[in-house]
Amino acid sequence: MSKRRYKKSKRRKINRRKVGILLIILIIIIYGICNNMKPKYQSAETVNYQQASKINKCIVIDAGHGGEEEPGCIFGNVYEKTICLQIAEKLQAKLEKEYSKVVMTRTEDVNVYLNERARIANRENADLFVSIHQNALEDDDVTNGIETWYNPEKDKESEILAQNIQDNIIESTGANDLGIKESDGLIVTKKTEMPSCLVETGFLSSTEEREKLTDEEYQNKIVEGIYNGIKEYFEQTENADTNINGNNV
Repeated sequence: MSKRRYKKSKRRKINRRKVGILLIILIIIIYGICNNMKPKYQSAETVNYQQASKINKCIVIDAGHGGEEEPGCIFGNVYEKTICLQIAEKLQAKLEKEYSKVVMTRTEDVNVYLNERARIANRENADLFVSIHQNALEDDDVTNGIETWYNPEKDKESEILAQNIQDNIIESTGANDLGIKESDGLIVTKKTEMPSCLVETGFLSSTEEREKLTDEEYQNKIVEGIYNGIKEYFEQTENADTNINGNNV
């Protein structure tokens, strides 16, 4: 009888040990699940610091065309409206890392009327406006290159913006430089109340340039150029303001 009791007692100790181990494992699993379910958030202090560390500027990016009504030029089954939005979204992501507010006139394949694009920028009291487009010529597979348009009737800042963006895109892409050009007939650069320009990022009618414009790596080079141009524009105009104010004192 004593031997059986001993064996039963030993089994109970072993079973209790197993139950204890299982309970510990269960507690660890539950803790891990609960910890992962906690909302991932940043403290108000962290968010405010990140916002304060960004440059306090509002930039409006206008992806040209959109929707069935306004597809833009179409060559080789490549739609201007699609390339415009792809470049604009990449530019938005890059600018948002440094500037406090970046606004898109459209974020999907819809038509936004030209006057409304200008109104969006004016409502936001934007510091600058950049419109993204592509060029095309009928029955011409040769002409290629990048050009940037601005309104000569506006302040000198629009010309400075256009030149900085043009120079930097050419540097980053190595594309044919068609220079900056004047027009007082483009609604988005005429009716916006801030410095603005319209960038023709290449010719979809050129087979070679069309292939580049659909390539993500080449789009990133365009974005890099526009980004650097914007950055240089702010540096240049702010330094000019500082010098003027200094001379007045």
